[in-house]
Amino acid sequence: MVEKRERSPAPVGCEDGMTRILDLLEEENHGLSISDISRKIDLNRNSVAKYVNMLVFAGRVEMQVVGSARVYRLAVRFPVSTIFPFLPDPAVTVGSDLRIRHVNAHFCALFGMRGDDIIGAPVSETSCAFLDLLADSRYLEGAVKGKKDGGGTWRSLEGECGAYVVWTVPTVFEDGDHGAIAVIRHD
Repeated sequence: MVEKRERSPAPVGCEDGMTRILDLLEEENHGLSISDISRKIDLNRNSVAKYVNMLVFAGRVEMQVVGSARVYRLAVRFPVSTIFPFLPDPAVTVGSDLRIRHVNAHFCALFGMRGDDIIGAPVSETSCAFLDLLADSRYLEGAVKGKKDGGGTWRSLEGECGAYVVWTVPTVFEDGDHGAIAVIRHD
């Protein structure tokens, strides 16, 4: 019988190891193998492999197969937290625990609230009627579970708070947590 293991917190020194790997990859234009990284930062190969996999999962590092080797380099994409404030529409991000991680200024203006008042709160426990409507729709929960919302189509949401269209998409955050982004337009 296989036991389910709980996800344990990151080991002590994990952040330092990942930072050292990121710093090294920033200096390298062509990428490095696990062995190269291990040798250059003087860190156990197994630890390097574990940290690199965490960084790949978080979207901070990309892997490319070159011949029989796997080469790692810094990712050329932007983390969600970097581009989120610049989205032209109201938007909210939610983590795997269905707690709000980010809201942009457009979201706050549309619903007359401050981000600090709802960030960290469960989606269904805020004073925002739209978020209640979104939680009830199951679009957000589906995206958090990795289901694409009809191939990126806008879905109608209508309730006492008004009529909206929403686009939800699964995402992975810098810390490795998965979740979803919901972009909102007033219908």
